[in-house]
Amino acid sequence: MMLIWKSLRPYASGFVRFLHISYIEAKAQNRGSHLGILWIPLSSLMFSAMLALVFRHSDSMPLTDFFFYVLAGYIFWSFISDTLTGSTDVVQNRFEFAVHNNLTLLGLFGKLLIDRMFEFFLNLALLIVLLIIMQPGRIGGEVILLMPFLALISITSISVAYLVNLLTIFYPDMKSLIRVGTRFLFFVSPVFWSAADSVGGARAFLVQYNPAAYFLSLPRQVFGIQPLEATAWLIALSLSGFLCAAAFVAYLKSRSFVRNLK
Repeated sequence: MMLIWKSLRPYASGFVRFLHISYIEAKAQNRGSHLGILWIPLSSLMFSAMLALVFRHSDSMPLTDFFFYVLAGYIFWSFISDTLTGSTDVVQNRFEFAVHNNLTLLGLFGKLLIDRMFEFFLNLALLIVLLIIMQPGRIGGEVILLMPFLALISITSISVAYLVNLLTIFYPDMKSLIRVGTRFLFFVSPVFWSAADSVGGARAFLVQYNPAAYFLSLPRQVFGIQPLEATAWLIALSLSGFLCAAAFVAYLKSRSFVRNLK
């Protein structure tokens, strides 16, 4: 056990250090306000409540259930959106930051991943607190999948981030296209509309063939908002494996070139 801890300790120490830096940066961005970083989960709460009230279209799901469905989806969608739009110019604009802080190429993307995870943790804490207060019976044995879920989205996020940034390095116009595409993806993904009601037509097609739909269902399953579905996990694992493999190959072939960018 001591040998395992000694090998993992540098990574744990780096994670805690970067998490602290993320906290300081988030606090600086919200300085001057009384609530500070609490505005991050509060804004998610307000926007999700608005979506749940305005877009609830079916009596098959009570309003409270639909609110948690939307809240869990929107929280994770924010993480997906930040991964895509926040990775279009990492190397182009943060190269000096990496050099100044003695970060490797992977360290730079790892630091930005922790920034995304920090905001995600704040929003996730909001979801857990509200569930405990309003629907404590929802949290069951499925919550043990939380750690595998966090590991899955972490490696997927850093892989997608590198692929997106590499794409915009070679094709700069893709930066704008990715941002527009991310906004479009928000509306065609089951964030504020229920996949359970999509039994036919365009929405059923989107639920089946939109990769984001499978990932969006995972946090809902973890917290009992949706029934546990093994197929969604298998598809998400397969997609994650493909993206990680693609990012690993891309990194091996491009790391020398990317490091020498000015």
